[in-house]
Amino acid sequence: MRRVLIPEGNKAIIEIIDKPKLGYGEILLKVAYCGICGSDLHAFKGKHPFVPLPATPGHEFSGKISLIGEGVSEFEIGDRVTVEPSLVCNKCYNCKSGRYNICSELRVMGCQGDGAMADFIVIPANKAISLPDNLSLKHATLVEPLAVGVHAVTRGGNLLNKNIVVIGAGMIGLAVLICVVKAGAKRIIVTDLSDDRLEMAKNLGATSTINVSKINPVEKILSEQPHEGIDVVFECVGIEKSIRDAMDLLRKGGRVVVVGVFGNEVKINMANVQDREQEIIGSLMYTRSDFIKAIQMITNASFPLEMFITKTFPLEKVEEAFRAALDTKTNLKVTFEINKEN
Repeated sequence: MRRVLIPEGNKAIIEIIDKPKLGYGEILLKVAYCGICGSDLHAFKGKHPFVPLPATPGHEFSGKISLIGEGVSEFEIGDRVTVEPSLVCNKCYNCKSGRYNICSELRVMGCQGDGAMADFIVIPANKAISLPDNLSLKHATLVEPLAVGVHAVTRGGNLLNKNIVVIGAGMIGLAVLICVVKAGAKRIIVTDLSDDRLEMAKNLGATSTINVSKINPVEKILSEQPHEGIDVVFECVGIEKSIRDAMDLLRKGGRVVVVGVFGNEVKINMANVQDREQEIIGSLMYTRSDFIKAIQMITNASFPLEMFITKTFPLEKVEEAFRAALDTKTNLKVTFEINKEN
């Protein structure tokens, strides 16, 4: 079977390997579609802090069950599923307390484990989630990034009638925006470098947008705020300037939720954190409940799902697909069509 391999930075190839064998409690999934995530791009560039190379990427995926291993009774061959890609120990403190997304031995399919940019992948049956009939396998690849947004907004606390800034209008930033709108925020400002993405943000419910290549977002927001300040900032970029802007925007007692992946160490003004009682909290991945909520949101979406998937490539064009995904000003979500849905 075919599988994508990132052997070193800025290189991706197709390798031919044997079809994997099933163990107890596992299923073999014939992958239909797999999206390229920002984390995959960090890995492709050799700059992901938690993905060693070589790596086999892919964790935003869907498909049909091809084989069922011993001990699996909740699925049948041919069932359509998406997959929560976290592999956890179920023994550590966080696993036992329900926060298994920060398991002390966390591994992620496509990061530290086998990825789904492949014809087939073996997954634990308890990580498969059935899809409703009216959700296509292609659009089901959006469940994983939306679940990231669901989890991040939960980490943000009660957002009802709050003033919010979302830094970054990539796929994750827009997923956060969708969830912020649903949470009932009063004022939602989205910043980005792309006018096209900012237009999408407006269509998805942002009350205002700022192109940071043209306007200083901190000066503009602070000069116009007719209120106490920004309650919560979601940092969805992962660079020093964006986290520093986030801290500068916060009112006293405000919160920054760090969603972006930082490839390098950054400096922030910790004096303000202490003096203004600001909070900085991280948001990693999701739990199953976030996945379930994301499926419900996508199934009942009031916007066209196709707006997020900019380009689709066959697996053979892996290098071209990664290059397209790196062009973030042009492409929002690039997806592989691996085994087309029948």
